[in-house]
Amino acid sequence: MSSSPFRIGFYALTLCSLTLFGAGCFGGTTATPATGPDGGVFRTKTDVFGPGIEVVEWKQLKLLNLNTKFGSIADVGTASAAFDPQDPLTMYLGTIQNGLMFTSDGGESWQSSKGLSVGRIESIAVSPKDKCVIYVSRANQIFKTKNCGRDWDQSFFDGRVDKRFTALAIDPKNENIVYAGTSDGDLFRSDNGGAAWRATYRVEGIFIMNIVVDPHDSKLVYAASWGSGVLKSTDSGATWISIRKPFQDFDRARFPRAVVLDPNVVNRVYHISRYGMLRSDDAGATWNPVTIASPNNTLDIRAMAIHPKDSKKLVYATDTNIAFSNDSGVTWTSRKLPTTRGASFILFDPSATPALFVGAQAVKQ
Repeated sequence: MSSSPFRIGFYALTLCSLTLFGAGCFGGTTATPATGPDGGVFRTKTDVFGPGIEVVEWKQLKLLNLNTKFGSIADVGTASAAFDPQDPLTMYLGTIQNGLMFTSDGGESWQSSKGLSVGRIESIAVSPKDKCVIYVSRANQIFKTKNCGRDWDQSFFDGRVDKRFTALAIDPKNENIVYAGTSDGDLFRSDNGGAAWRATYRVEGIFIMNIVVDPHDSKLVYAASWGSGVLKSTDSGATWISIRKPFQDFDRARFPRAVVLDPNVVNRVYHISRYGMLRSDDAGATWNPVTIASPNNTLDIRAMAIHPKDSKKLVYATDTNIAFSNDSGVTWTSRKLPTTRGASFILFDPSATPALFVGAQAVKQ
């Protein structure tokens, strides 16, 4: 596979509430679209789970610091993003061609990261204990900084130039334990903060989409594997089991975009894929479909986010739309995305009143 099958969308605001098994409708008011290129990052502070959903106000966060070679990121395609867990104004942005960028003012302006200003940044992991410890992956390399990106050191180099590190995660209880996944089904673990790595799983023909560590029990680790389903570890990534059988009942569910952990509910895991959305309430042992904004309850979901303070509030994006639920997915309200390029990620910032961020993919060819 030459590139990871990420997420997509467009902009024009509509009003339509989608109830259980309800079909969508897309009429109503529209907001003024952004002029010029519609790449980069979009943010809304609208209460999308309340009355504000009637008119969602998006702002394109596109200005670059004048010291950089670009004047704007409006034409930039994004691939990954992560917030500083201790500072809601600091966000790291992995782009498709322009390396790593960051903001320290909530996205109002951006800077290129010294030493990583070119190439595709596949994944970003920020330590939950030391915000200046960050890992990023680019092609067949993993880089680490200990000083918030002022300097970067190569942590891992894979001599197989056709492979890419596509997923990174840090153990929230022990920042020395770091996980990495590749475009060819490899899973690696470091026990010493990236100084050394060892392979713990290897199956050719699958693609590791993302890795997540359970915040309640960090021995539980999940990886979305494109082509098979979900991989799960109960011993901090020392060994892995492949969860395939539960997904056989759901067409195309073995092509997941991501595994998403509920930050508030123990053992609750979401699986988004070409099938739609599935949920497990027993740490992946059994899975059930979540009703979504589609007549037949199947939809190619590209990205998902859970409100950090209220697990009933869910967001997902498809090729063209973004949908919101405030009742754990029983009902949904759907809107058009703020970009014609498609969404590479959906993130809430870690503030007291979280804003919602959407990243735009590359221009569709």
